[in-house]
Amino acid sequence: MSSMDNPRICMREDGLHLSSPAPISGLRHENRLVRELDDLVEALRMILDNAYSGIILCDRDSRVLYMNRFYADLLKTNKDEALGKHIKDFFPASRLPGVLETGEMELGQRCSLRADVALVVNRIPVKMGGETIGVLLQTIFKDYTEINELMARLNLLEKEVKYYKRGLDTVLSATYTFDSIIGKNARIREAKRVAEKYARTNAAVLIVGATGAGKELFAHAVHLASKRRAGPFACVNCAAIPKDLLESELFGYETGAFTGARQKGKAGRIELAHKGTLFLDEIGDIPLAAQSKLLRVLETRHIEKLGGLKTLEVDFRLIAATNRDLRAMMDRNEFREDLFYRLNTMIVEIPSLSERTEDIPDLVRHFLYSMGKGSTRVSDSAMNILRSYQWPGNVRELKNMFERAVSLAEGDLINVDHLPYEIRTYASKCSQSPRTAFKPLAEELACYEKQILSEAISMNKGNMAKTARVLRVSRSTLYEKCKVHGI
Repeated sequence: MSSMDNPRICMREDGLHLSSPAPISGLRHENRLVRELDDLVEALRMILDNAYSGIILCDRDSRVLYMNRFYADLLKTNKDEALGKHIKDFFPASRLPGVLETGEMELGQRCSLRADVALVVNRIPVKMGGETIGVLLQTIFKDYTEINELMARLNLLEKEVKYYKRGLDTVLSATYTFDSIIGKNARIREAKRVAEKYARTNAAVLIVGATGAGKELFAHAVHLASKRRAGPFACVNCAAIPKDLLESELFGYETGAFTGARQKGKAGRIELAHKGTLFLDEIGDIPLAAQSKLLRVLETRHIEKLGGLKTLEVDFRLIAATNRDLRAMMDRNEFREDLFYRLNTMIVEIPSLSERTEDIPDLVRHFLYSMGKGSTRVSDSAMNILRSYQWPGNVRELKNMFERAVSLAEGDLINVDHLPYEIRTYASKCSQSPRTAFKPLAEELACYEKQILSEAISMNKGNMAKTARVLRVSRSTLYEKCKVHGI
């Protein structure tokens, strides 16, 4: 065969191309394709057998025409015996037939050979006259050690990326639903009802309540009940960030925007909330300058990073929370009037714990179960003290107090001795201080009756028959009174 009869080989962007001087059709065309591939194999055999990477050449039926020594050793087979076998005999999940079908190269693809060996390969189509007539399969590493070491590093990096992604997803995701908000009090139930209605809209929501009352739980619940539940939930505690850094935290910044800025800049929380919800906790602590920029973002739905020259479109729903009187701050020129009225349309008011003391037993049970102490109970005398305390720190203070009490209790009973000193002394002071007001007599008597029943049952360690004998009432009367008082 003359040199003019041999196919010419050139590498292009879409694969390895063979060119022939004259077109041939029919059976001669088929025979010529086979002959030209054989010529290609023979011409490359000497070079490829000594290459420091694996080479396999397959025909249009995905059968092996050539396998070099590297791949044969890797597959633990004889390279001559491999000829004619289907590529899936060696790689059951091989994507090589797909390359034959599409004619498109696949470069740098990860391929699992065995549980202990993974490869990175190139799949290069071999073409002639626009027709894919084979595929060249090539590993891009020279020995097993290099492959395994690199794949180990890649696996480690992949695990790290997944770890940090989970962390980012946790930071930008809501956790609590309306079912997470415990309480039978009429005001807390009304707050949940109103918040659930607001969640169906896309308007800004303002959550008002004392510190520790559960404003963040409501914000989470509103997001998860909204149409944006699948989007991010970016949370910013405006009171916890220094005022001179708050703008960069909210709006982000470009490279070199200020001294100490990250070299690659930083995305702001508003940008991270795109297609989701931005929760600004303690919004009353935002400086006036940042308030002005926030209002502009709410109106235009565009942000401009610090030190940036272009604007970025953002789509988010704002939920704000505060324990401060924004109207009074507005009167003192500490809060922008236009921003106040932008937020003042949909308000959720959360009662403090001292306004819903009847929810304390349910909250206590919830905290104990969440701490894995479901079998632990609280003595009636301790519960009475908890219900009489004012709880300036609200639900958060109650939860923190029980974490301490559980660690102090040696058994499954939390009593008065396990309560903090300030709570015990507060109850003592309240019992010693002269009363300045009274409830209606019927309510006062009912209160004393409940206290007497609770103490008697506690003293008799829950034995209802013994308690009934001590109080000289029938057991049915005792059970009925306990039901009335919720004991």
